[in-house]
Amino acid sequence: MADGVDSIDVVAAGETLRLYADRALYWPAQRRLLVADLHLGKDDTFRAAGIALPAGGTRHDLDRLSALVERSGAQSLWFLGDLLHGPLVDTSWRDDWARFRARHAGLEMRLVEGNHDRAALRAGLDIQQCSHRVEEEGSRLVFAHAPPPASDADGRLVVCGHLHPVVRVPGFRGRFPAFTLTNEHLVLPAFSLFTGGWLVHEARARYACMNGHLLDMGTAH
Repeated sequence: MADGVDSIDVVAAGETLRLYADRALYWPAQRRLLVADLHLGKDDTFRAAGIALPAGGTRHDLDRLSALVERSGAQSLWFLGDLLHGPLVDTSWRDDWARFRARHAGLEMRLVEGNHDRAALRAGLDIQQCSHRVEEEGSRLVFAHAPPPASDADGRLVVCGHLHPVVRVPGFRGRFPAFTLTNEHLVLPAFSLFTGGWLVHEARARYACMNGHLLDMGTAH
C-alpha cells in the first residue's frame, strides 16, 4: 500500500475495501459507498443556540459527497448513523439535502440509525432507514453506527462510525481524521468537516486523512 495517495485498498474480513482521503469507504464488490457522521444541520443547531458560525457547511459536505458518488461509480450510498445532528428538521440544510437527493435520484440510499437520528423518520429524506445493526448476508461484514464491545463482534468485522477518530502525525501540527482498523472494527472518520474527534492511541492500523491525501500510518505501538 502506498503512502500519500488519495485512496488505499485494504483487505479486511476477506473483502477488498477502498478508503478515500475525503473520509469515505467504498465496497467495490457491492458498488456501495459508505460514510458516517454527516451531522446535517449541526451549524443550524449551533446558530439557533446563539453560537455564530458561517453558513454553507452542509452544502460543502454534500458537494464533497456528490464528488465521491460520481468518482466511485457507486450504485448505493449508506450513512452509518448520525446523518442528522438534532431535532431541527426545517432549517436551511433541507434545501441543500433536496438538491443533493435530486442530483442522485437514481441512487439507493440507506440510513443505519445513530444516536442523533431520532428525527429522521419525520424529516422526509427519501431514503430507506434500518435498525442500528445490519448483517451483510454472505459476508463477515456488519454495518452499525457505533462499535459494540469486542465480546459481541462474534468473528465479524463491524464497519461503523460514531467515535470520530483522529490521529497525530509526526512532523505535522494538529490532529487529522482517520480510519482505524482492528480484527473486530473498521471505524470511519466523521464525514462532516465540522466535528470534534477522539484521539487514537491504541495499537490498531491507522490511515490519516490529510488534506486530500491518505497516509498509511501502520499500527500504533
